[in-house]
Amino acid sequence: MYAALAKAVLDETHRERAGLEVRRLRERYPRASREELASRVIRHAALQCAAAGGLLAGPAAFFGAVPFGADLAYQAVTLNRMVLALAALYGAEKGGRARATGIAGGLAAGLGSEIGRQALVRVLRGALPRRSGTRTILGGLLGGAFGYAAAVAVGRYAREAFGGGRRFRLR
Repeated sequence: MYAALAKAVLDETHRERAGLEVRRLRERYPRASREELASRVIRHAALQCAAAGGLLAGPAAFFGAVPFGADLAYQAVTLNRMVLALAALYGAEKGGRARATGIAGGLAAGLGSEIGRQALVRVLRGALPRRSGTRTILGGLLGGAFGYAAAVAVGRYAREAFGGGRRFRLR
C-alpha cells in the first residue's frame, strides 16, 4: 500500500493536472482574483475529501471497523494536487518546495483525518451498540467533516505560504 501511495504522490502527471486545473479556472472565471480562484481550488479539494471520508466512515460505523488506510491514498493525492494547483496559481511551482509541501501536507492531513475516523468509529460503536443506522449516519457526517477540515487546513496553510503571508514563507 505504501509503495502505491508514494508512486501516486510522486507522479509527475499531478503537476500537469494542477496546472491544467488552474488554466481552466482562469478561463472560466477571467475576472476572479487569485484569492477567489484559490478558494475555489480549496473548496473543490475539500468536497472531494469530505465525500471520501463520509463514504468510508458511514459504512465502517455500521459494521464497527475501518480498514486502516482505505482512503488515505485518495486523500493524500487530492491534497497534493490541491497544493500543486495553489503553487501554480501563485507562481511558486518551479521549486521543489511546492512538491515537498504538497506531499508532507497531504500525508499529514490524510493520516490525521484517518486516525480521527478510526477513533470516531470506535466511539460510535461503544456509544451506540444497538443503533447501527444512527452510527452509519453519524459516521458518514463526521467522517466527511474530518476530510473537509483536513483539506481546508492544508489549503489555508498552502495559500498563506505561497501567497506571501507573514507567518509561513516558502520562497
